[in-house]
Amino acid sequence: MISSLLAGLTRIRLINLRELRTHRLRVLTSLSVVVVSSALLIAVLGTYGSMTESVRQFNSAISGAAKLEVTAIGDAGLDAAIAGQIRGEVPGAKAVVPMIRGTARIGSGTTETDLEKPDKTVPLLGSDFRVSSLSGDLRKAMDQNENQKEETQSRFSTEQLASGVIAGPGTGLVKDQKTTINGIPVTVLDVAGGDALNGGGFVFAYLNLAQRLTAKVGRLDSILIVPRDGVPTAQLRSEINRIVDGRAVVVDPAFRAKQMETATSVTRDATLLVSLISLVIAAFLVFNTMNMAVASRRQSMAMLRALGAKRGHLVIDLLGESAVYGLVGGLIGVPLGILGGRAAVSAGSGESHGGMVTQYHLPVSAPVIAVLACVVACVAATMLAARSVFAVSPVEAMSQGEVAESAAPRSILRQVAGVTGIGVIAGSFAVALQVPGRPAIIAGAVYAVGVLLLCFALTGPLVWLVVRCARLFSGPGQLAAVNTERAPRRAWATLMTVAVAIAVGMGTSGALANMVSSMSDSLDGLADPDFYVASQPLGQLPTDPLLSPVIAKQIRKVPGVDEVTDGQWATVNVGEARIIVQGLTAGSLAPFMKKAPADARRDMLAGKGMVFSKVLARTLDVGTGDRVRLATPTGYRETTVLATVDYVSLDSGTAAMSLDLLRKWFDRDGATYLQVTLKPGADAEQVRTELERIAEQNPSASGEPVDVHSGTQAIESSKQIVEQSGAFTVAIQWIVSGAAAIALLNTLLLSVIERRRELGVLRAMGASRRFISRMVLAEAAAVAIVGSVAGLLFGGVLHWLADKILSATTSVGVEYSPQPSTLLFVTIAMALCLLGALVPAMRAARLNISESIAQE
Repeated sequence: MISSLLAGLTRIRLINLRELRTHRLRVLTSLSVVVVSSALLIAVLGTYGSMTESVRQFNSAISGAAKLEVTAIGDAGLDAAIAGQIRGEVPGAKAVVPMIRGTARIGSGTTETDLEKPDKTVPLLGSDFRVSSLSGDLRKAMDQNENQKEETQSRFSTEQLASGVIAGPGTGLVKDQKTTINGIPVTVLDVAGGDALNGGGFVFAYLNLAQRLTAKVGRLDSILIVPRDGVPTAQLRSEINRIVDGRAVVVDPAFRAKQMETATSVTRDATLLVSLISLVIAAFLVFNTMNMAVASRRQSMAMLRALGAKRGHLVIDLLGESAVYGLVGGLIGVPLGILGGRAAVSAGSGESHGGMVTQYHLPVSAPVIAVLACVVACVAATMLAARSVFAVSPVEAMSQGEVAESAAPRSILRQVAGVTGIGVIAGSFAVALQVPGRPAIIAGAVYAVGVLLLCFALTGPLVWLVVRCARLFSGPGQLAAVNTERAPRRAWATLMTVAVAIAVGMGTSGALANMVSSMSDSLDGLADPDFYVASQPLGQLPTDPLLSPVIAKQIRKVPGVDEVTDGQWATVNVGEARIIVQGLTAGSLAPFMKKAPADARRDMLAGKGMVFSKVLARTLDVGTGDRVRLATPTGYRETTVLATVDYVSLDSGTAAMSLDLLRKWFDRDGATYLQVTLKPGADAEQVRTELERIAEQNPSASGEPVDVHSGTQAIESSKQIVEQSGAFTVAIQWIVSGAAAIALLNTLLLSVIERRRELGVLRAMGASRRFISRMVLAEAAAVAIVGSVAGLLFGGVLHWLADKILSATTSVGVEYSPQPSTLLFVTIAMALCLLGALVPAMRAARLNISESIAQE
């Protein structure tokens, strides 16, 4: 066994790999696409893995030894008294640590040097002396400074802790510095040691001060529970759930990483779809390369057969050669993908919400997955090409000419490929139409495989079409048709490369354009108000904090203002999932108000139920008319699903309910945004100036600035967010199309190089250089025409299928509509084919007749 393996490796090294040196351009073309596929997989896995892993590490650094976390259901937090109840009634809890988690906007200090420093946003953490029980990086950061091991409470007086904070080294603050956090004056009591926690970018405040800084006096964001030795986590969870009784959620401390993974799933899945398609294309090009290799090596393979080599040995050698393609391409793609992922993370400013730093993290399994995927794709593709080894006898292969190239695939193989291809395509449709959620994303790659198998089965008809098109170009075309008939696999490979470039471009760009359009439709109503006054800047959902109640009163007095309507957005934890809830009134202008049926809208405003997005309905596995039991800060509440609608869903879904009911259930009396409608003929710019003045004078409850923007800006910002999320996917699509274009030019050039002898004979018989050039161009034009038609057909279907896939993953009804960009892709593909044929045509015309005829 070992000797056979060593013999096989020796043959691959001495024969197969040596052959590659004589076809460098062909090898580099195929290898480049494998490299791109590996790099794309690494870039996608690394980019989105970084977001999830950064959140996981940050939360792990805070939670330390805690095994359970009691977290607030909504943005208002949970009653601080719950922590005392748990301490008194749960003997299995070794430590019950109250936590405040917010955002610290570090303002200017009192000295001239401080005033020159720009504001900075970092995470704000708050707790009491019990934080030392967590044994996490937060405690270590407190203890490392000046080798002090005393608890925070004993190091500083009560007066100091009431207005002083401990800053991380990454904040740039220094000991005894006076500054402001969220508009409240504070003193930096000390600078923590180390940068393990968020790169040193954080601020820690004692509990009472932290509650004031986040406008949550008497409230907590979460409670971390450290169990006693030997106490089962399940038992502890049960006892805590009994005490909490629906007023909070008892979860694993790692739940925020899962929420981040869900929030980024749509964009990640879209980019993974294109990455998988690129892997299929890489396999297709490797299949073409190995097909050419079998044709060009027919004499050397026949010699090996004459020397005693078995066909099985030759097939194994080809598979080993393709495995080298996949291995080398995959390994080269890993560092390139890492660079791409790092660039993507850096382009996102390296920060997520609340000033948490997003650091690059590549999952350990990602390189293994990428390399294995490349190897498997290459070997699988070569298994089809290796059938050519069995098609030609040693004696026949030793003869001159293109016997192996012209040999048609066996009928049984074509039939099997055709039936399999149709079945795979049907399967892709079934997955896209019947499978809800993220698993539907695999349908795109399945469809690509099915199309390639079907086209392989249709090699004969496709080549016949190329021949018929070539004959339309008079004399040179007639000869080009003959050349095509003698080299059907080369013609098929070239036209499929054109078709792939067009299909990928049409499918990806068309589906993304439809998604942006459909998502804009799902947000119909967002642009109706003249202005929004919100607690968060444009582009961020104003879920927290609450606006000052005096803002609405002052805005109503502004000349030109007709109506001011309160509204709220709130994040709600349903178990480990996070959903978004909007509170509406009868005067609200919002997508939910337009999309919900009239009776559902009326009942919702009356407090009789809620309207769900389709994503939320899928998350909770409910439908219209079902009863849903939700945990709220005021206890368990039951509601009815009045309707489900298409809506751009963040996180695990979105819902709408009566604003009065939201305030009652979630203990949030106030508004996070205001809709401002102007009187007819009012001066919008003058009103806006006045709104901005009022907003500046009245910061939100936690001291954050209030933003003013128009309804038009709101809808354009939402569109831009969707377009930006698809920008990575579009970039991948162009990379894949570019790789296909390179393969196309390479194939055309190879067609001339491999026919040097016959072209020389034509020149010797009196054919002019112009005739030879026109013959090569005629063949390229025929291939471009047939390839474009095939690309339009398969690309149109891929476009429609991708719309269905995105509908399943986003639960927004992505409506199919043809895109004008289709003509652009066809034009570019045909132009590339003809321009790519110019160089081979010129090379063919300039061939030295005597050298070409003598070429063996």
